Amino acid sequence: MVSQLDALFNPKSVALVGASAQPGKIGNTILINLMSGNFRLYLVNPNESVINGLKVYKSVKDLPETVDLAILAVSAKITPPIIQECVEKKIPFVISVAAGFGEIGEEGKALERKIANILKGTGTRLVGPNTLGIIVTANKLDTLFVPKERSPRPNDGDISVISQSGSIMCGIYEMAEDAGIGIRACVGLGNKVDLNENDYLEYFAKDDRTKSIAMYLESFSDGEKFVEICKKITPKKPIVAIKVGSTEKGAKAASSHTGAIASGSDALVSGIFKQIGIQRAYDEIELLDMAKALAYLDHIDGDRIAVVSSTGGFGVIATDYIESKEKGVGMRLAEISDEGKKAIRERTQYFASVENPIDLTGSVTDEMYGEVLEIIQKEKGIDAVLVLLQLQPPLLTNRLVDIAEEKIKKGGKPTIICCIGGSVPRPMLRRFEEKRIPAYNSLTRAIKSIRCLYDRGLYLKRIKSARKEL
Repeated sequence: MVSQLDALFNPKSVALVGASAQPGKIGNTILINLMSGNFRLYLVNPNESVINGLKVYKSVKDLPETVDLAILAVSAKITPPIIQECVEKKIPFVISVAAGFGEIGEEGKALERKIANILKGTGTRLVGPNTLGIIVTANKLDTLFVPKERSPRPNDGDISVISQSGSIMCGIYEMAEDAGIGIRACVGLGNKVDLNENDYLEYFAKDDRTKSIAMYLESFSDGEKFVEICKKITPKKPIVAIKVGSTEKGAKAASSHTGAIASGSDALVSGIFKQIGIQRAYDEIELLDMAKALAYLDHIDGDRIAVVSSTGGFGVIATDYIESKEKGVGMRLAEISDEGKKAIRERTQYFASVENPIDLTGSVTDEMYGEVLEIIQKEKGIDAVLVLLQLQPPLLTNRLVDIAEEKIKKGGKPTIICCIGGSVPRPMLRRFEEKRIPAYNSLTRAIKSIRCLYDRGLYLKRIKSARKEL
């Protein structure tokens, strides 16, 4: 489906204003990042003629075509007249990366008002200013002013990120890249002089390749509109969000960061989020953990969890965290049928525990894990499965990932992997992620992610019930 922002996220032509041949300059870093993109690239700098083998134009007016997107790598003070040139050239989208606007005080706010007046009533839309920019992995659009060797980019995936902080955005996609989690797109909100979180939400809602939306917010541009948009999105597509400024000093810090005004009390925000189906995260790790689980897996309608493990100790910890309402997630261990327990017993050592949590012990093999997973996937009294993998048992091999994937995807029950350890499990965790099976190196993170699938199920059940009553 074509969206009003499609030319921003899928441009056929891009101009970089302020392109530089000097390494370390923002205009040079952005240029290097853009050169691998799938679009026509034009450079603008009145003091250059050729950079990196590309012709350089003296001004926006001199460009040979009306590009879809112009990126301004210039200072705040000369940004307004260049935006005016973009408007006159009828360029639909502009990204301004410069700082020195509303976040610094009245002088910067005056520049923002000037830009807003230039844009008013035109067909030109602005990202920023004071934004890190945009990444779209599929078409290799990368407008960021941070080098890839210092900030590795993720592979293509299902999660789209909207962030009011450039550093938070970097942290999220770098964690994703390190773990093998794919990202669809990232956009930095900056100071939101024009385009804001509501515009991007509407775009990603219609984007078939976005399976979940992750947000970091310091303020709401239009709270009522945000609520109405999310009400339409969340029944079809999950949203996870961090909203900071829950304390007086936190709100003050948010305001000084991007010129934001933290809107609404923290309790009010939590209540509204729950009402409109947004899963609230409180740090960047929770945000990515929940976003990937919701992107990869369907919601669950019940709270019955089966734990399949090769270790008794972690199974006990998992049990406490699953069952406890005060210190855990307040869910339940599933009851395995007598037929299921008998089938598991026939495929395991006599000293294994076939009660939930299942303990296959250190004598477990790849095939044993696969056979038990197949049995568990067929059990009717189970809503979700937590698989605890410890790689110390000598009979386990790398084949386990493929065997587990086959049984999990054939069975269809939402299944989450947890593999605790140091460097040894990392490659296996990454392989699971690349197969779109959520994998964690922490029990609490894994179980919280199952809880978020259940919370989504509760929300969908609630709105379905409300519609029936109308």
